[in-house]
Amino acid sequence: MSGCLCLPCYKKAAAPKEGGSSAAAAKPSPIDSLTSSLLQDQKPTHLPPPPPPSFKSMDAVERLKSGFDQFKADVYDKRPELFEPLKAGQAPRYMVFACADSRVCPSVTLGLQPGEAFTIRNIANMVPAYDKNRYAGIGSAIEYAVCALKVEVIVVIGHSRCGGIKALLSLQDGAPDTFHFVEDWVRIGFPAKKKVQTECASLPFDGQCDVLEKEAVNVSLENLKSYPFVKEGLANGTLKLVGGHYDFVSGKFDTWEPLTFGVLFLQAMDAVERLKSGFDKFKADVYDTKPELFEPLKASQSPRYMVFACADSRVCPSVTLGLQPGEAFTVRNIASMVPAYDKTRYAGVGSAIEYAVCALKVEAIVVIGHSRCGGIKALLSLQDGAPDTFHFVEDWVRIGCPAKKKVQDEHATVPFADQCSILEKEAVNVSLENLKTYPFVMEGLGKGTLKLVGAHYDFVSGKFETWEP
Repeated sequence: MSGCLCLPCYKKAAAPKEGGSSAAAAKPSPIDSLTSSLLQDQKPTHLPPPPPPSFKSMDAVERLKSGFDQFKADVYDKRPELFEPLKAGQAPRYMVFACADSRVCPSVTLGLQPGEAFTIRNIANMVPAYDKNRYAGIGSAIEYAVCALKVEVIVVIGHSRCGGIKALLSLQDGAPDTFHFVEDWVRIGFPAKKKVQTECASLPFDGQCDVLEKEAVNVSLENLKSYPFVKEGLANGTLKLVGGHYDFVSGKFDTWEPLTFGVLFLQAMDAVERLKSGFDKFKADVYDTKPELFEPLKASQSPRYMVFACADSRVCPSVTLGLQPGEAFTVRNIASMVPAYDKTRYAGVGSAIEYAVCALKVEAIVVIGHSRCGGIKALLSLQDGAPDTFHFVEDWVRIGCPAKKKVQDEHATVPFADQCSILEKEAVNVSLENLKTYPFVMEGLGKGTLKLVGAHYDFVSGKFETWEP
């Protein structure tokens, strides 16, 4: 199945467009407020072990290039039977929602192969309810996965010692927000918080967090049902919802799902067994054999990178760049896009950037585009003045419109496919510029504590490029 956006038509009402970077001055930077309980204790007493010794003292960008070179030599070049079909398109079985936390990449922990899982990563793996004005990033990804890619199972995976869940449980009713985005995003899980505080009031705070990690997954599973194309898939028996939880403290992976009967139930159970067997292999081959890596990570994370990557099932950065658990705080969405600062519309992306820069003190933010990106093709296919056909897709990819205009102005004579290839990189440049609208990013750039890096993974030719704006 191709990764192009050939979706069934859904009627979409016009939605008002809201502003971007003008909101940046509405609240002072939270960098001086990090004693707040929302973001405490995220730096470990001892830094997690670095990746293999050969990477230890490398420049941040050289580390990424070396990781890719190792992946290409050890995996890409040796498995043409896997990668050749993926050059034509993706047909993932799963859509996975996972946390951006650097310790919990599902491709690593579940042994997911390139092409298996269309993946979204954000703070606390949250899925908001259907909202065309506020959550185009999440909505477009669900719409694309269900309507175009025809995924069989949507899996929402929580994890142990989640900073976003701790932030949610720490919120005080009626207290003003301290941060630009964090509180607004984690409030998606408020129904789960209320349930835990009501039913588990006798537990200590950490115990309530443990329960809330799973209850927040259940809220996201319920929110998924508010999307009409998800509801239709469930009713037709073509789609299944599954909850999961990865406990990296004890090395366990749990799944659960609503009781269902029939053929799809058997297929979905097989799909769940695939996840469980992937985790069992990871635990035996990696987790249990590398206590020097995983023991420090049980305390907290201290990633060097924040990575924006596409949700495309073929391009997980942990796989293609050989990133170890603990190295990269990762956000994945359609076309790896970063919108400009907007507290109303983009709390998901904004909260992740704020957390990575202000709490985790990442050294570099890397935005990675890739070859044959369906989101980029959708962007270039937009017709000026034409009404939107879909619920979310067009609204989200319009973030890259400045890049589209540049490509069409400067490369009007080249074929559509070649314009797409150029646009894949130009859209990264737009995201890098948008990052500068976040005050905490600008402060880090000004102080020299943060750098921005653009990158492109061409899985057709097996190349990885980087550049700095």
